[in-house]
Amino acid sequence: MKPAVTSLLFAAGCTLNLAGNLAGSHAVAADTPALWLTEQHLAGQWLTDGNGQTIPDPQSSGLTYRHGELVHIGDNSATPALRNKLLRINPATGQLVAPPLAISVNPALKQSCFAELLAGDPDWESLTWDRLDDSTLISVTEDSSKFHLTADCARRFGVTHSTAYPTLLVKIRTDKALSFAEIVAVRPVQFPAAAQVGNFPNDGIEGLAFDNQRNLYLALEQNQANAPMLFVTPYSDDFWLSDDFVKITDLKLPLPVPDAKDHPINGLDFLPARKEGHPGYLLAAARNDDQLWVLDLSRQQPAKVVPLRFYAPTRPDTSCPPYEPLANTSIEGVAVVGDQVALVNDPWQRHYPENIQCPDNAAAFRQFSPLIFKLAIDPRWFN
Repeated sequence: MKPAVTSLLFAAGCTLNLAGNLAGSHAVAADTPALWLTEQHLAGQWLTDGNGQTIPDPQSSGLTYRHGELVHIGDNSATPALRNKLLRINPATGQLVAPPLAISVNPALKQSCFAELLAGDPDWESLTWDRLDDSTLISVTEDSSKFHLTADCARRFGVTHSTAYPTLLVKIRTDKALSFAEIVAVRPVQFPAAAQVGNFPNDGIEGLAFDNQRNLYLALEQNQANAPMLFVTPYSDDFWLSDDFVKITDLKLPLPVPDAKDHPINGLDFLPARKEGHPGYLLAAARNDDQLWVLDLSRQQPAKVVPLRFYAPTRPDTSCPPYEPLANTSIEGVAVVGDQVALVNDPWQRHYPENIQCPDNAAAFRQFSPLIFKLAIDPRWFN
């Protein structure tokens, strides 16, 4: 079905098992075509500091909503001043509510097999938090190809069924006010061999999300067949007491991937269902396609595709139009915020200057400043 286009509107009893199946229900066939919904046109807000100035090059890679704030993390290609930093954002304005918060490493981890990476500039991708313990944030590493395990550590953690250096899940300890951030635990990830993930350091885990049953979902950008994948692991109170592999399971949830070209997942969050007993939905950002995928964990509905068009605001005192369309956006963060979904983009340095049209925004595009977009949750996502 071809996607429809709307007019331009701006507006800031069943249980899920580990395989992702809804017991006692009839799943749709895996080859059921995705349902295309109405294209949405989204006006962004520049991510700004406390003085209202656009933030240069944080290289957004993760976004989560916690205690009334959006919390942002960037990868290791960010400007040096913003590496290993958390940004606390007012979701209504896109402005920081506090200075960037440095992520420290607990001294006990100096003996870890992964101490060298943690002390350097890890390539952070995605951010979430434990809904039953708000002192725990969780992030994940991606491209660690510059680092190497010692012989002893390689014997213990070399069989990843993916990259030579393992993907790492990290526990970041904090307080309710998010006044500090300290890495206190780390666990490497082992993919199932049958998933054929492949050894591609820059195509790793790009999304993390918790559901309401303490399952942790992991979104893989793409595997050796050039296809994105979703994995899951149970998460319990003793999850961080071990430092062994987290052995994740292929969710085998059908994805609306039209072909074997590049259709990566670069952001993930969980959307609770409105129907009692339903396990909920995963919202996945398909960066290259400018789409949001709505994925039913009960498998009773086909995947839904929400095409997106993005716009940047201009100054009100300019001769430019109020908003200008973006040629390249590259969404890399998804966060459910009440009845909306917040999205943040990761400025692709090679292509971001192609967005320059209005002189007012030229500096922001040249310094790779991201935008926050908000999308209203559509009741059709649940039907």
